[in-house]
Amino acid sequence: MNLVSRFTPWLLVATGAFLLTVVGCKSDETPTNGGGGVVPITDDLFPTTVGHKFTFDGFATAPNSGATIPDPSNSYKTVWTILANGVPSPIGGTATVIVDSTTGPFGPGGFVVTVSRNLLVRKDSVGDFFFIQTIGPFKRAFGIPVGTNASDTLISVAVSRPSQGAGATGQQWTAYDQTFTGSGSVPVRLEIFGQIQAAETIGDSSGTSTMYNTYRSRTWRKITVGGTVVQNDATTSLIWLAKDIGPIQVRIVEDTENLGHWRTLKSKNF
Repeated sequence: MNLVSRFTPWLLVATGAFLLTVVGCKSDETPTNGGGGVVPITDDLFPTTVGHKFTFDGFATAPNSGATIPDPSNSYKTVWTILANGVPSPIGGTATVIVDSTTGPFGPGGFVVTVSRNLLVRKDSVGDFFFIQTIGPFKRAFGIPVGTNASDTLISVAVSRPSQGAGATGQQWTAYDQTFTGSGSVPVRLEIFGQIQAAETIGDSSGTSTMYNTYRSRTWRKITVGGTVVQNDATTSLIWLAKDIGPIQVRIVEDTENLGHWRTLKSKNF
């Protein structure tokens, strides 16, 4: 298996429509740093146990518009399977491989197809985890050279950091911060932030009214071009994580090149 050639990012944190479309959050959801000191979350919010399998219901959203893609046969399904740990990463170090197999009306005329890809996640010693993802669309949008190797457009982003606590006893973190040279030699800065916003109890989609105590983690971006902020507080992902289980609900925001996804856990094999 060629893990590098099959790699497709889990979260596309940058889009080709920064100046046209802003996906944000309500004002009362805007994260602020906690003022009472950080209380780390010590629970394991995403065990990377080989063989664990998650099956999600949900739906896809269209690139650019975010409109729900019609699915008259209710075909949408995603299966995440943790395949292996300690696999060499294309940007150095090692990662856990999660196979994402998603079925839905993604073919011509809404034809139902299944698309499989590998997701790469790195988990550190304190339980924070990072997904390897592409900023290729961001670079193309601003005329930034994309290079010739996979590592030229791949970055590691801290998607959730339990070590930083949650809500009023937590704080936001900087997941990525880099300035590039774009078209016309204009500096373009990409910043990605994250925060575990709150504890929430949510249900799965199994039909059994199973409820889970979760933490809601959010990432968002800020784009500055030539000293002017052109996009701010734009949500890139939301993930609800349960102790000793992992993701119960996932929102991956669409971009101009890729579908978005809403996924809710239906079943698991552990």
